[in-house]
Amino acid sequence: MYLYETHCHTAAASACSRLCADDIVELYTANGYSGVFITDHFLNGNTAVDRSLPYPAQIRDFCRGFREVKERAKGRLQVFFGFECSFCGTDVLVYGWDEVQLLAHADLLDVPFEKFGSYCAENGLLAVHAHPFRGAEETDHVRLSPQIEAVETYNAARSDLCNKLGAQYAEAHKKVGIGGSDLHARGQKMLSGLAFDEKLTSEQDFIERVRRREGTIVKIANKLA
Repeated sequence: MYLYETHCHTAAASACSRLCADDIVELYTANGYSGVFITDHFLNGNTAVDRSLPYPAQIRDFCRGFREVKERAKGRLQVFFGFECSFCGTDVLVYGWDEVQLLAHADLLDVPFEKFGSYCAENGLLAVHAHPFRGAEETDHVRLSPQIEAVETYNAARSDLCNKLGAQYAEAHKKVGIGGSDLHARGQKMLSGLAFDEKLTSEQDFIERVRRREGTIVKIANKLA
């Protein structure tokens, strides 16, 4: 079994994270993971990037956390790229692009939520509703989109209610469900992710396997908590 984190934030790019690259590599290797997707908050979310910089400089800084983890993890952990877009508190995990493609798509920041799922599909991206019912515990407004093809049905940082509602929504609308830790700090008690029978080879390989519903959601106690 090969275990992969799908939802993790670095302090280098996400303002709410307290995790440096060494923290991430140590934590996931200690807990038996084969790899991790770095999904920092993008420029329209809780980013640590200086938004006054030109767009290319913003993207360079946004990708710094991913680059640092990849460098530290050599020979120990596979590291893949993703990002998390935000729409007034509604978050979407995105997989399938890298730094080069983000540089070529400044229009991403202009896409409204109601068209975001279609935009991702048209550009070969996998879009996943991150903790879609977080609003059930924090706000009075939940945004859902039928065009977003997958749902985070288990988020290790969220309540049982949030996860239960996410799972019910995915089942009712026949959407793929994934699990993720949404990790921001070393001390988080529970972790999650997807387990596969074979090792992942790329972000595109991950997308194809998720669409085939091959991954198994895992829930494990963090050994370093």
